[in-house]
Amino acid sequence: SLFGALACFGLMFFMNAPYAFLSIVLMIGLYVLLVRTNPDKRTLAVIFQGVIFQLSRQLQVYLQKAKKERTASWRPSAIAISEDSFRRLAAFDLLRWISQKYGFGTYIHLIKGYLSRSSHQEATKVKERLIRIAEASRSNVYVDTMISPSYTSSIAQAIQLPGVAGTENNLILFEFSRSNPEKLKDIVDNIKLVKAVDFDLAILASTERGFGLKRELHIWITPADYDNATLMILLAYIILGHREWADAEIKIFALFPHATIREEKERLLALIKEGQLPISPHNIRFLAREEDKDIRQIISEHSADADLVILGFRDEAVKRLGTEVFEGFEEIGNILFVNAGQEKRIK
Repeated sequence: SLFGALACFGLMFFMNAPYAFLSIVLMIGLYVLLVRTNPDKRTLAVIFQGVIFQLSRQLQVYLQKAKKERTASWRPSAIAISEDSFRRLAAFDLLRWISQKYGFGTYIHLIKGYLSRSSHQEATKVKERLIRIAEASRSNVYVDTMISPSYTSSIAQAIQLPGVAGTENNLILFEFSRSNPEKLKDIVDNIKLVKAVDFDLAILASTERGFGLKRELHIWITPADYDNATLMILLAYIILGHREWADAEIKIFALFPHATIREEKERLLALIKEGQLPISPHNIRFLAREEDKDIRQIISEHSADADLVILGFRDEAVKRLGTEVFEGFEEIGNILFVNAGQEKRIK
Protein backbone atom coordinates (compact mmCIF):
# COMPACT_ATOMS: atom_id res chain seq x y z
CA SER A 1 0.00 0.00 0.00
CA LEU A 2 1.00 3.66 -0.32
CA PHE A 3 1.09 4.10 3.46
CA GLY A 4 3.37 1.08 3.85
CA ALA A 5 5.73 2.36 1.17
CA LEU A 6 5.92 5.80 2.78
CA ALA A 7 6.42 4.26 6.22
CA CYS A 8 9.33 2.13 4.96
CA PHE A 9 10.81 5.14 3.21
CA GLY A 10 10.68 7.18 6.42
CA LEU A 11 12.00 4.29 8.50
CA MET A 12 15.18 4.24 6.42
CA PHE A 13 15.98 7.80 7.50
CA PHE A 14 15.16 7.07 11.14
CA MET A 15 17.56 4.11 11.13
CA ASN A 16 20.46 5.81 9.34
CA ALA A 17 19.81 9.06 7.49
CA PRO A 18 23.21 9.38 5.72
CA TYR A 19 23.07 5.86 4.27
CA ALA A 20 19.43 6.31 3.26
CA PHE A 21 20.26 9.53 1.44
CA LEU A 22 23.28 7.89 -0.22
CA SER A 23 21.21 4.92 -1.45
CA ILE A 24 18.64 7.27 -3.01
CA VAL A 25 21.38 9.21 -4.79
CA LEU A 26 22.90 5.96 -6.10
CA MET A 27 19.54 4.72 -7.41
CA ILE A 28 18.85 8.01 -9.17
CA GLY A 29 22.36 8.03 -10.62
CA LEU A 30 22.00 4.46 -11.88
CA TYR A 31 18.68 5.31 -13.53
CA VAL A 32 20.13 8.41 -15.23
CA LEU A 33 23.09 6.37 -16.47
CA LEU A 34 20.83 3.71 -17.97
CA VAL A 35 18.62 6.30 -19.65
CA ARG A 36 21.58 8.15 -21.20
CA THR A 37 23.26 4.98 -22.45
CA ASN A 38 19.93 3.69 -23.82
CA PRO A 39 18.07 6.77 -25.12
CA ASP A 40 15.34 4.64 -26.74
CA LYS A 41 14.49 2.95 -23.43
CA ARG A 42 13.40 5.65 -21.02
CA THR A 43 11.03 3.80 -18.71
CA LEU A 44 11.84 1.45 -15.88
CA ALA A 45 9.36 -1.05 -17.28
CA VAL A 46 11.21 -1.29 -20.60
CA ILE A 47 14.59 -1.53 -18.85
CA PHE A 48 13.28 -4.27 -16.56
CA GLN A 49 11.80 -6.08 -19.55
CA GLY A 50 15.20 -6.05 -21.24
CA VAL A 51 16.77 -7.60 -18.15
CA ILE A 52 14.13 -10.33 -18.14
CA PHE A 53 14.79 -11.09 -21.82
CA GLN A 54 18.52 -11.43 -21.18
CA LEU A 55 17.93 -13.65 -18.15
CA SER A 56 15.49 -15.82 -20.10
CA ARG A 57 17.99 -16.23 -22.93
CA GLN A 58 20.76 -17.27 -20.56
CA LEU A 59 18.49 -19.78 -18.80
CA GLN A 60 17.38 -21.32 -22.10
CA VAL A 61 20.98 -21.70 -23.28
CA TYR A 62 21.96 -23.20 -19.93
CA LEU A 63 19.10 -25.70 -20.00
CA GLN A 64 19.96 -26.71 -23.54
CA LYS A 65 23.59 -27.40 -22.63
CA ALA A 66 22.86 -29.05 -19.29
CA LYS A 67 22.23 -32.76 -19.08
CA LYS A 68 18.53 -33.49 -18.89
CA GLU A 69 17.34 -35.16 -15.72
CA ARG A 70 16.38 -38.72 -16.46
CA THR A 71 13.70 -39.89 -14.10
CA ALA A 72 10.79 -42.29 -14.06
CA SER A 73 8.41 -39.51 -13.04
CA TRP A 74 6.30 -37.74 -15.63
CA ARG A 75 4.98 -34.24 -16.08
CA PRO A 76 2.95 -33.14 -19.08
CA SER A 77 4.59 -30.74 -21.50
CA ALA A 78 1.73 -30.37 -23.92
CA ILE A 79 1.07 -28.77 -27.29
CA ALA A 80 -2.45 -28.01 -28.49
CA ILE A 81 -3.20 -27.20 -32.13
CA SER A 82 -6.51 -25.73 -33.23
CA GLU A 83 -8.03 -23.71 -36.05
CA ASP A 84 -11.13 -22.97 -33.97
CA SER A 85 -9.65 -20.95 -31.12
CA PHE A 86 -12.35 -18.28 -31.33
CA ARG A 87 -15.23 -20.66 -31.99
CA ARG A 88 -14.56 -23.12 -29.17
CA LEU A 89 -12.39 -22.67 -26.08
CA ALA A 90 -12.54 -26.30 -24.98
CA ALA A 91 -8.97 -27.16 -26.06
CA PHE A 92 -7.56 -23.97 -24.55
CA ASP A 93 -9.41 -24.55 -21.28
CA LEU A 94 -8.19 -28.12 -20.99
CA LEU A 95 -4.61 -27.06 -21.73
CA ARG A 96 -4.64 -24.30 -19.11
CA TRP A 97 -5.97 -26.73 -16.50
CA ILE A 98 -3.19 -29.18 -17.30
CA SER A 99 -0.48 -26.50 -17.21
CA GLN A 100 -1.65 -24.59 -14.15
CA LYS A 101 0.44 -26.41 -11.52
CA TYR A 102 2.09 -29.61 -12.68
CA GLY A 103 2.55 -29.25 -16.41
CA PHE A 104 3.55 -26.91 -19.21
CA GLY A 105 1.39 -25.90 -22.12
CA THR A 106 1.83 -24.35 -25.56
CA TYR A 107 -1.29 -23.39 -27.48
CA ILE A 108 -0.94 -22.92 -31.23
CA HIS A 109 -3.60 -21.38 -33.42
CA LEU A 110 -3.31 -22.76 -36.94
CA ILE A 111 -3.80 -20.46 -39.92
CA LYS A 112 -4.18 -22.42 -43.13
CA GLY A 113 -2.23 -20.98 -46.06
CA TYR A 114 1.23 -19.90 -47.12
CA LEU A 115 3.42 -17.32 -45.44
CA SER A 116 2.91 -13.86 -46.90
CA ARG A 117 2.67 -10.29 -45.70
CA SER A 118 -1.10 -10.52 -45.26
CA SER A 119 -1.01 -13.90 -43.48
CA HIS A 120 1.77 -12.64 -41.21
CA GLN A 121 -0.28 -9.59 -40.28
CA GLU A 122 -3.27 -11.82 -39.61
CA ALA A 123 -1.13 -14.07 -37.39
CA THR A 124 0.06 -11.06 -35.39
CA LYS A 125 -3.51 -9.93 -34.74
CA VAL A 126 -4.59 -13.45 -33.81
CA LYS A 127 -1.72 -13.79 -31.36
CA GLU A 128 -2.70 -10.52 -29.67
CA ARG A 129 -6.24 -11.86 -29.25
CA LEU A 130 -4.92 -15.11 -27.80
CA ILE A 131 -2.74 -13.22 -25.33
CA ARG A 132 -5.77 -11.27 -24.14
CA ILE A 133 -7.66 -14.54 -23.62
CA ALA A 134 -4.72 -16.01 -21.71
CA GLU A 135 -4.50 -12.92 -19.49
CA ALA A 136 -8.24 -12.85 -18.83
CA SER A 137 -8.24 -16.52 -17.81
CA ARG A 138 -5.09 -16.13 -15.66
CA SER A 139 -3.53 -19.12 -17.38
CA ASN A 140 0.06 -20.31 -17.55
CA VAL A 141 -0.25 -21.23 -21.22
CA TYR A 142 2.19 -19.94 -23.82
CA VAL A 143 0.26 -18.94 -26.95
CA ASP A 144 1.47 -18.63 -30.51
CA THR A 145 0.32 -18.90 -34.12
CA MET A 146 1.45 -21.05 -37.02
CA ILE A 147 0.94 -20.49 -40.74
CA SER A 148 0.94 -23.75 -42.64
CA PRO A 149 -0.60 -24.98 -45.90
CA SER A 150 -1.90 -28.24 -44.45
CA TYR A 151 -2.88 -29.87 -41.19
CA THR A 152 -0.22 -32.55 -41.56
CA SER A 153 2.60 -30.06 -42.09
CA SER A 154 1.48 -28.03 -39.07
CA ILE A 155 1.60 -31.13 -36.86
CA ALA A 156 5.04 -32.03 -38.19
CA GLN A 157 6.26 -28.54 -37.29
CA ALA A 158 4.56 -28.47 -33.90
CA ILE A 159 5.99 -31.74 -32.62
CA GLN A 160 9.49 -30.44 -33.36
CA LEU A 161 9.04 -27.26 -31.33
CA PRO A 162 11.13 -26.96 -28.15
CA GLY A 163 9.27 -26.90 -24.86
CA VAL A 164 8.72 -23.45 -23.37
CA ALA A 165 10.12 -24.54 -20.00
CA GLY A 166 13.30 -26.09 -21.34
CA THR A 167 11.83 -29.59 -21.23
CA GLU A 168 10.95 -31.65 -24.27
CA ASN A 169 7.29 -31.77 -25.25
CA ASN A 170 5.68 -35.14 -24.64
CA LEU A 171 1.93 -34.70 -25.19
CA ILE A 172 -0.13 -33.34 -28.07
CA LEU A 173 -3.76 -32.32 -27.74
CA PHE A 174 -6.28 -32.25 -30.57
CA GLU A 175 -9.92 -31.17 -30.44
CA PHE A 176 -12.97 -31.64 -32.62
CA SER A 177 -16.64 -30.80 -32.30
CA ARG A 178 -18.97 -33.76 -32.00
CA SER A 179 -21.77 -31.75 -33.61
CA ASN A 180 -19.56 -30.97 -36.61
CA PRO A 181 -16.82 -33.65 -36.71
CA GLU A 182 -15.20 -32.66 -40.00
CA LYS A 183 -11.80 -32.24 -38.27
CA LEU A 184 -11.90 -35.78 -36.88
CA LYS A 185 -10.75 -37.41 -40.11
CA ASP A 186 -7.72 -35.09 -40.29
CA ILE A 187 -6.83 -36.00 -36.71
CA VAL A 188 -7.15 -39.73 -37.32
CA ASP A 189 -5.09 -39.51 -40.51
CA ASN A 190 -2.21 -37.94 -38.55
CA ILE A 191 -2.16 -40.19 -35.48
CA LYS A 192 0.57 -42.31 -37.05
CA LEU A 193 2.74 -39.19 -37.48
CA VAL A 194 2.36 -38.27 -33.81
CA LYS A 195 3.12 -41.79 -32.61
CA ALA A 196 6.28 -41.85 -34.74
CA VAL A 197 7.92 -39.55 -32.17
CA ASP A 198 6.46 -41.43 -29.15
CA PHE A 199 4.25 -38.55 -28.06
CA ASP A 200 1.32 -39.19 -25.78
CA LEU A 201 -1.89 -38.30 -27.54
CA ALA A 202 -5.10 -36.73 -26.23
CA ILE A 203 -8.13 -36.07 -28.41
CA LEU A 204 -10.90 -33.94 -26.95
CA ALA A 205 -14.38 -34.53 -28.36
CA SER A 206 -16.24 -31.38 -27.34
CA THR A 207 -19.97 -30.72 -27.22
CA GLU A 208 -22.21 -27.71 -26.83
CA ARG A 209 -22.63 -28.70 -23.19
CA GLY A 210 -18.99 -27.93 -22.58
CA PHE A 211 -17.47 -28.97 -19.27
CA GLY A 212 -20.73 -28.49 -17.43
CA LEU A 213 -20.55 -27.72 -13.72
CA LYS A 214 -17.04 -29.18 -13.29
CA ARG A 215 -18.22 -31.48 -10.52
CA GLU A 216 -17.71 -35.02 -11.85
CA LEU A 217 -14.84 -36.53 -13.82
CA HIS A 218 -15.27 -40.15 -14.90
CA ILE A 219 -12.51 -42.55 -15.95
CA TRP A 220 -13.31 -45.81 -17.73
CA ILE A 221 -10.80 -48.67 -17.70
CA THR A 222 -11.29 -51.75 -19.90
CA PRO A 223 -9.06 -54.79 -20.57
CA ALA A 224 -7.60 -52.90 -23.55
CA ASP A 225 -6.67 -49.85 -21.45
CA TYR A 226 -3.96 -51.09 -19.10
CA ASP A 227 -1.30 -49.28 -21.14
CA ASN A 228 -3.33 -46.06 -21.04
CA ALA A 229 -4.73 -46.28 -17.50
CA THR A 230 -1.90 -44.54 -15.68
CA LEU A 231 -1.88 -41.58 -18.06
CA MET A 232 -5.67 -41.32 -17.85
CA ILE A 233 -5.58 -41.23 -14.06
CA LEU A 234 -2.68 -38.79 -13.87
CA LEU A 235 -4.36 -36.36 -16.26
CA ALA A 236 -7.56 -36.55 -14.21
CA TYR A 237 -5.77 -35.67 -10.98
CA ILE A 238 -3.80 -32.89 -12.68
CA ILE A 239 -7.04 -31.36 -13.97
CA LEU A 240 -8.56 -31.60 -10.50
CA GLY A 241 -5.62 -29.59 -9.19
CA HIS A 242 -6.98 -26.49 -10.93
CA ARG A 243 -9.08 -24.10 -8.87
CA GLU A 244 -12.03 -24.36 -11.28
CA TRP A 245 -12.32 -28.08 -10.48
CA ALA A 246 -11.85 -27.62 -6.73
CA ASP A 247 -15.29 -29.07 -5.91
CA ALA A 248 -15.07 -31.98 -8.34
CA GLU A 249 -14.61 -35.68 -7.65
CA ILE A 250 -13.15 -38.51 -9.69
CA LYS A 251 -15.10 -41.69 -10.31
CA ILE A 252 -13.26 -44.66 -11.80
CA PHE A 253 -15.16 -47.46 -13.53
CA ALA A 254 -13.49 -50.75 -14.43
CA LEU A 255 -15.53 -52.49 -17.12
CA PHE A 256 -14.72 -56.14 -17.88
CA PRO A 257 -16.53 -59.04 -19.58
CA HIS A 258 -18.75 -60.95 -17.18
CA ALA A 259 -16.89 -64.20 -17.84
CA THR A 260 -13.47 -62.81 -16.88
CA ILE A 261 -14.27 -60.08 -14.38
CA ARG A 262 -12.78 -61.98 -11.44
CA GLU A 263 -9.42 -62.49 -13.18
CA GLU A 264 -9.34 -58.93 -14.50
CA LYS A 265 -10.18 -57.54 -11.08
CA GLU A 266 -7.30 -59.44 -9.48
CA ARG A 267 -4.98 -58.24 -12.25
CA LEU A 268 -6.00 -54.60 -11.79
CA LEU A 269 -5.67 -54.77 -8.00
CA ALA A 270 -2.22 -56.32 -8.40
CA LEU A 271 -1.13 -53.41 -10.59
CA ILE A 272 -2.38 -50.98 -7.94
CA LYS A 273 -0.55 -52.86 -5.19
CA GLU A 274 2.68 -52.77 -7.21
CA GLY A 275 2.35 -49.00 -7.57
CA GLN A 276 1.82 -49.03 -11.32
CA LEU A 277 -1.56 -47.31 -10.98
CA PRO A 278 -1.68 -44.25 -8.68
CA ILE A 279 -5.12 -44.91 -7.19
CA SER A 280 -6.74 -46.60 -4.22
CA PRO A 281 -8.78 -49.79 -4.74
CA HIS A 282 -11.62 -48.13 -2.83
CA ASN A 283 -12.01 -45.56 -5.62
CA ILE A 284 -12.82 -48.14 -8.29
CA ARG A 285 -16.24 -49.47 -9.18
CA PHE A 286 -16.09 -52.80 -11.02
CA LEU A 287 -18.76 -53.49 -13.63
CA ALA A 288 -19.48 -56.69 -15.53
CA ARG A 289 -20.41 -56.46 -19.20
CA GLU A 290 -22.65 -58.96 -20.89
CA GLU A 291 -21.50 -60.03 -24.34
CA ASP A 292 -24.61 -58.69 -26.07
CA LYS A 293 -24.32 -55.21 -24.54
CA ASP A 294 -22.35 -52.46 -26.26
CA ILE A 295 -19.64 -50.70 -24.27
CA ARG A 296 -20.87 -47.30 -25.43
CA GLN A 297 -24.32 -48.02 -24.03
CA ILE A 298 -22.93 -48.95 -20.61
CA ILE A 299 -20.72 -45.85 -20.47
CA SER A 300 -23.65 -43.65 -21.45
CA GLU A 301 -25.81 -45.12 -18.68
CA HIS A 302 -23.30 -44.30 -15.95
CA SER A 303 -21.64 -41.14 -17.29
CA ALA A 304 -24.47 -39.20 -18.91
CA ASP A 305 -24.18 -36.48 -16.24
CA ALA A 306 -20.38 -36.42 -16.02
CA ASP A 307 -18.69 -33.12 -16.85
CA LEU A 308 -15.68 -34.86 -18.41
CA VAL A 309 -15.21 -38.50 -19.35
CA ILE A 310 -11.74 -39.94 -19.97
CA LEU A 311 -11.46 -43.00 -22.20
CA GLY A 312 -8.46 -44.83 -23.59
CA PHE A 313 -7.95 -45.94 -27.17
CA ARG A 314 -5.45 -48.18 -28.94
CA ASP A 315 -3.54 -47.62 -32.17
CA GLU A 316 -4.73 -50.96 -33.52
CA ALA A 317 -8.37 -50.00 -33.09
CA VAL A 318 -7.86 -46.74 -34.97
CA LYS A 319 -6.12 -48.55 -37.83
CA ARG A 320 -9.01 -50.99 -38.08
CA LEU A 321 -12.02 -48.77 -37.39
CA GLY A 322 -10.83 -45.24 -38.14
CA THR A 323 -13.11 -42.46 -36.90
CA GLU A 324 -15.63 -44.97 -35.51
CA VAL A 325 -13.47 -45.31 -32.39
CA PHE A 326 -14.42 -41.77 -31.38
CA GLU A 327 -18.08 -41.85 -32.39
CA GLY A 328 -21.29 -43.17 -30.87
CA PHE A 329 -21.30 -41.39 -27.49
CA GLU A 330 -24.21 -39.04 -28.17
CA GLU A 331 -25.56 -39.08 -24.61
CA ILE A 332 -22.28 -37.99 -22.99
CA GLY A 333 -20.72 -34.54 -22.68
CA ASN A 334 -17.07 -33.77 -23.36
CA ILE A 335 -14.85 -36.84 -23.79
CA LEU A 336 -11.06 -36.96 -23.61
CA PHE A 337 -9.63 -39.91 -25.54
CA VAL A 338 -6.12 -40.82 -24.35
CA ASN A 339 -3.34 -42.90 -25.85
CA ALA A 340 -0.11 -43.29 -23.88
CA GLY A 341 3.32 -43.70 -25.40
CA GLN A 342 5.12 -45.14 -22.38
CA GLU A 343 4.48 -46.02 -18.76
CA LYS A 344 3.87 -42.97 -16.57
CA ARG A 345 4.63 -42.32 -12.93
CA ILE A 346 4.32 -39.19 -10.84
CA LYS A 347 6.60 -37.79 -8.14
